[in-house]
Amino acid sequence: MTKREFLRYEVLNSLSVKLSSFGYKTSKANFEFIKKTNFGWNKYQLVFLIRDDGWEIKSSLLIRFDTIENLFHQISDFEKKYQKGTPTVGTSIEDLERLSSNSLSFQLSNESQINAIVSDLFELFKNVAIPFFEAYNDLQALDEKLNSNPMDTSLTGDIFKGMKALIIAKLVKRENYDELDKIYHSYYKYFANGFYLSGYQKLKELLNSNLTHLC
Repeated sequence: MTKREFLRYEVLNSLSVKLSSFGYKTSKANFEFIKKTNFGWNKYQLVFLIRDDGWEIKSSLLIRFDTIENLFHQISDFEKKYQKGTPTVGTSIEDLERLSSNSLSFQLSNESQINAIVSDLFELFKNVAIPFFEAYNDLQALDEKLNSNPMDTSLTGDIFKGMKALIIAKLVKRENYDELDKIYHSYYKYFANGFYLSGYQKLKELLNSNLTHLC
């Protein structure tokens, strides 16, 4: 094990002890902490960026709703082995807290920094991750976030926003479903020269069928 690998291992190991009391299990291979929910999972994910003298550590938050992802993957091009790992929404803590004056990324180059960095990552978990997970722990809250501003792609990225937001609108029986469909259809018509429009149209056909046997 190299020094850099040792430093990463110690951060993951120390943080896993703290997060275990919140019901999170560690995936050291993926540098993340996952908690199963009644609808899917929440993930607190660390990103280790190689720097000359060690690592720069950043963190991200991911939420998966199985019902949404299972519908989405009936028309997606994702290989089967990757489908269980896709999040419904997610963001880096840096993007979520970009106006914050607190440190949101951490430089790790020697063992003496580990305890302080783990403590800071744990504080981010308690003060940012948990409120985020609690804010979007049901379809109604997610629908309000994604569909009240159809052009906001901050939690989904540009490619999948319209598809996943339309699924949610259908599941919660949104009154303006048809209006949203027109907005997202127009978006995909011009986004990436229409590359994703056929996928969106396949999704619409799926959602217009009987959902009771699809979810």
